[in-house]
Amino acid sequence: MKMFKNTLGQSLLLTATIPLVIISCKKVEEPGEFNPTRMFTPVNVKVTSGETQAKLEWNVSLFSTAGETKYRIEVMADSTTGSPAIYSTEVASPNVTITDDNISIKQKYFARIRANASEASAASNWVISPSFRLTGEQIFLPITPSTLKDKSVELKWRQMAGITKIVLTKAGTPTDVAVTADEVTAATKKLTGLTPSTDYTAEIFAGTKSKGTITFKTKELSIFTIEITPTSNLIDVVNNAVNNDVIGLAPGTYDASVANIVISGKHITLQSTSGNYNDTKVLFKEVTLKGTGAGVKISGIEFDGTTGAAGYFINLAGLNADGDAATFKSVLVENSKIHGTANSLLRGNRATANNGHKIDFIKFDNNIIYDNGSGAFDYILLDKMEFNRLELTRSTFYNSGRRLISWATNITAPKPVILVDAVTINGLGYGGTSRDNVLLDANANPVDFTLRNSIIANIPKEGQTIGANAFRASSASSSVTITNNNMFKVTNGAATPVALNFPVTPANNKTVDLGWTNTTSTFTLPAASELRTASTTNGPIGDPRWQ
Repeated sequence: MKMFKNTLGQSLLLTATIPLVIISCKKVEEPGEFNPTRMFTPVNVKVTSGETQAKLEWNVSLFSTAGETKYRIEVMADSTTGSPAIYSTEVASPNVTITDDNISIKQKYFARIRANASEASAASNWVISPSFRLTGEQIFLPITPSTLKDKSVELKWRQMAGITKIVLTKAGTPTDVAVTADEVTAATKKLTGLTPSTDYTAEIFAGTKSKGTITFKTKELSIFTIEITPTSNLIDVVNNAVNNDVIGLAPGTYDASVANIVISGKHITLQSTSGNYNDTKVLFKEVTLKGTGAGVKISGIEFDGTTGAAGYFINLAGLNADGDAATFKSVLVENSKIHGTANSLLRGNRATANNGHKIDFIKFDNNIIYDNGSGAFDYILLDKMEFNRLELTRSTFYNSGRRLISWATNITAPKPVILVDAVTINGLGYGGTSRDNVLLDANANPVDFTLRNSIIANIPKEGQTIGANAFRASSASSSVTITNNNMFKVTNGAATPVALNFPVTPANNKTVDLGWTNTTSTFTLPAASELRTASTTNGPIGDPRWQ
């Protein structure tokens, strides 16, 4: 019996001891010590890319304290986690900036990111970022036609120290061209010995770093069919010219102010032999295109209408009577200076019937056009005309017309393209509140209208009033794009000015007041202006000559 009791006591003691052993071996975890790997994985990776750097940002890992968790970032050429790292780094904050010191420009990259292992947890899983690329700096300024020749080009760029060379590539073959200290200071390099009608790419470097790329095509070898001097009678020369003649004007002043320069039933070119409008001037009364087949190209010439009391610069008319039907070829005015008109830069509304006058394209490129009077016509007047394309590009218009473009008579015609790109407009509009739609009046005509990369200021002219709207293109088939412009002092001109209404909201629009008035005639952008990087290509806006 005694033996039985002892055994039972030992059994009870052992039974009572077992729970105590179990309890004493179990680890008691604090709440902050439970950190599964997946909870430390960075999430919501965002990338902001620019010219020379990309910033990656992500949410702080779950349950971690800012500054205590380190992250590893590895940059790869594709999005697979096994890809070799091109560049790697570690940071203690949930963001990192990767620059062109770390990776190449113009290449597509991904980054994998993880939280590193710590005493409390293992390393997290990798997370892959969206793709990104560095676009590279662009210090080259646009090439103007006056500096692009058949065998040479003048390259200009924003001031930057350390420029060492330009790599010029032709047909896939690169050639290094050294940049001298004087050229670095002037931010200009003239390349000579080029091949006419040839495509080139120029890339500028500071050491091994690319600072910009620009492409261009040299002009055709210039061949004039007729060459004249200021002693020649320009009006007679044009009368006697045949279709497709290219008339070269030697430097000097030509007086054609007593009668119109008439181009009848043929297309001719009037071009300065120097390519420089500052040394070749024509005093004019009017350039008249008459009848089917008439057209003109004007290049590198100053046209001054003051002496001849010019009503219009270019006037389109029928062969025998102004209203006669006619199908014109084209109008191209480039690298020129036009001023001293009373009414219009171009009048194209003379046809008796709608669609009576037709033309392929009208283009004004790289011009300075100014000082129009207060006549009763719009500046580019195309009412009733059927046309395919109108372009105003890389030009300056100041103290100009009543309305920039009018195509206000509703007609049935194919939808044309109107492009206004990289222009500077200062001082436009007059005629009272009934003169509405100061930039464009297309009425209900279908049109593709684009206004971009431009600076528009001081509308209307001083002391004038205009209607409330900037433009009209009311057809449901119209397409209107207004983007990357700077507009200031663009109002109705009332005693209490009201900003003009834009039926289509401008995108990426700026309103930087550059201090211009209606009498301003030079429009150079301030050196540090934000407008120098405001274009659709991250370059300057407005006429490139002022950049």
